Amino acid sequence: MPARHKLRASDLERRESQLTLFACLSIAILTIGTALLMYPVVFSRQTAAPDKTLRVAFFGFCTLCLLLAAYLWERQSTIRRLRRQMAEDRLRVAHAEQQASTELLKTMPNFRSFQDRLPMEYRRAAATTQKLSVLVARIILPEGTYTPGGNSLLADAAKVISRKLRDDDSIYILAPGCFCAVLPDADMAFARNMHDRVGDGLADAAGASNRFSYTIDIVNYPADASSAHELERAVSALMPTDHSVPEMARAIM
Repeated sequence: MPARHKLRASDLERRESQLTLFACLSIAILTIGTALLMYPVVFSRQTAAPDKTLRVAFFGFCTLCLLLAAYLWERQSTIRRLRRQMAEDRLRVAHAEQQASTELLKTMPNFRSFQDRLPMEYRRAAATTQKLSVLVARIILPEGTYTPGGNSLLADAAKVISRKLRDDDSIYILAPGCFCAVLPDADMAFARNMHDRVGDGLADAAGASNRFSYTIDIVNYPADASSAHELERAVSALMPTDHSVPEMARAIM
């Protein structure tokens, strides 16, 4: 069904041009036919005093028909021109959005920043006997969409996650399609609540058309790890492998 709709959209301009040409030809044929039928009556030599009113009506009718055909053709040309301008504007807007999404992903703290931040948060949690949780969200795009267009989906997901975080929380992009949020002073109960909030936001962003799917995992200290190294290793295990990320996607890193 989608392929049929795409085919119809590509042929729309050609079919509209054919319809306009048919309408103009129909008007021209009807005009010529009517003019031929009217000509003997208007210009009959048997009439002693030709009626000027009939002649004016005859030429006016012919002129009106020609103007109508020209108007239809000019309107169709205007519509085609406006449609092309709208398509160009949509392409420019889409390109600008793709660039903005790519720049957003590039400016996000990456895995190295996460490696620097995690030990500090761990030492703070260990010194104050607080809990520390890390939320790992993997965004799974449809096959073949790890492209600039796919980056816009990843950027939408990153924005959703960022809006759900507290002021002290931080978000990182560990790999294309893999985000993590460091949640200081967050026990498992709070982390599960954050898991549900982020999941609801990502579900809304994915929409009814399921633009992407996702998985969300929680790594908690001290429930799942007893050291910063174990925390990092547990998070790394949730990251996509090199073989699962197309080469083109690494450009955003």
